[in-house]
Amino acid sequence: MAVHAMQRQMAANGLSGRHVPPEYLHATLHWLGDYEGIPHELQCRAKEAGGSVEVAPFGVGFDRIGSLGGAGMGGLVLTGAAELKKLRQLQRSLASAMKASGIGHHIRERFNPHVSLLYCDEHVPREPIAPIRWPVDELVLIDSLVGRSKHVVVGRWPLQSRQMDFGDW
Repeated sequence: MAVHAMQRQMAANGLSGRHVPPEYLHATLHWLGDYEGIPHELQCRAKEAGGSVEVAPFGVGFDRIGSLGGAGMGGLVLTGAAELKKLRQLQRSLASAMKASGIGHHIRERFNPHVSLLYCDEHVPREPIAPIRWPVDELVLIDSLVGRSKHVVVGRWPLQSRQMDFGDW
């Protein structure tokens, strides 16, 4: 669905650029920096943080498409509001875990959940679309090899709540 939404916008707005392959679509919760390989100490602390997050699986829905920034800032992304509340909660839970692991200086204080679809120079006004939904059932630490369009999974943790839910009684 996301690819189709991107293709419709590209055709409607005459956009060209580098698209994000479907297997690389993601929402970045916190950015650890650009490296030629994540430094060992940072990687260990990030894995510690990722492994300590306690959040039950949930779903997200992105219901807007366009550029993130104002005029002059290009790119095509999926955004939304109402169906992203739990993603914001996951981002805050990970921030707490990062602080506890000693890498709090990498925390994104401002978080605008989005999924990048196309990198281009053109600005596309945001417009509503039918929600594109995904299940969120894991947290993944990715080393994005800058300039090589490759993602290396460094850590993966299934989302699960360690507390009983009222539905479990």
